[in-house]
Amino acid sequence: MTDHSTRSIEIPKYIIVKPQAVEAMIAFLEMMRFGRVCFATQENILDIIPELEEVAHRKNNFLFLVQERPYLNRLMTTVEIIHTEKPDALVGVGGGSVLDTVKFIGHILNIPIILLPTLASNDGICSPVVSVRLDNGRSDSLRARMPFALFADTKIISDAPKKYLFAGLGDVISNITAILDWELSTQQTGEQIDYFSRILSVMSYKSLLNFKDASIDNENFVETLVDALITSGISMEYAGNSRSASGSEHMLSHAADVVFGAPFLHGHQTGFYTCVILKAYGDELYERTLQLLCDIGFFSFLPEELFDSNRFAEILRLARSIRDRYTILNTLDDNQLLKTFEDTVSEIRYALSHSDSKSKSYR
Repeated sequence: MTDHSTRSIEIPKYIIVKPQAVEAMIAFLEMMRFGRVCFATQENILDIIPELEEVAHRKNNFLFLVQERPYLNRLMTTVEIIHTEKPDALVGVGGGSVLDTVKFIGHILNIPIILLPTLASNDGICSPVVSVRLDNGRSDSLRARMPFALFADTKIISDAPKKYLFAGLGDVISNITAILDWELSTQQTGEQIDYFSRILSVMSYKSLLNFKDASIDNENFVETLVDALITSGISMEYAGNSRSASGSEHMLSHAADVVFGAPFLHGHQTGFYTCVILKAYGDELYERTLQLLCDIGFFSFLPEELFDSNRFAEILRLARSIRDRYTILNTLDDNQLLKTFEDTVSEIRYALSHSDSKSKSYR
């Protein structure tokens, strides 16, 4: 368990999740009266939120355009660029690349950050970690700053391509196996659990599993998904690491990034590998999770390559070296896990062939 008496816990002072959250963020910035604000975003976001450019050039504010998929060396260069401008606060508006860049810079420069995610594709919208690409092609998680304020505009998030909402769903669902792995490590290695972090993580995935008639087109479900992603991110802050939301399923996903060259969405991979790991555990939530993901149309968005057992064998060999973290990958051999993988894929294919998947209208 993390000793909270020896470190501070950062959680957002303001969290707004609703339609028209953009207007709420602009009003918030006027109220806070920061001297100089850096607005980080991407070119396409300025088309979606045209008022952002005007706000970004008020008074002493300035605009910074973020490149896709930040590498660590590029992030360090960006830190130097932003530092010379001496901002009092950073505002990140966009998807994962923008938010991770702002969270990393805010941590290094020790200044408050305000985030407005335009996608709900992972729990990085409110977490103390960022995913960065290293020169060797692998991904790694680094410490980052939690947002001082978070504004999630559910209208913008709902209007984004549905594949991103499915990715967010997959990332929250992966907390199920992250917690199972954490509990396994406690039994086998004596690793301690932060129980408040565990409660938050479990709350996040249960809010989705228990949602009646879940649908990506349901505004209440989208809001619940965003709330779950935020709760999951905060659980990592209480844990002091990503243990509450990242286990063997994330190790497999990071390994898949290396094997495939990272063309697929992270949450699609983690959601799929969560089913494989739940099958390996023989956990009672396996069928319930499979049913939710099938009914809502999640599996129809998965690339066919993920179902290839030969590629999974490559992924499996690499996954154990991704992170020094005790998980079910330490207790089962390759043959056992390959058999589990093949059984899971067969059951997914069967479920898809016997389901009127809601995803047909999303293609």
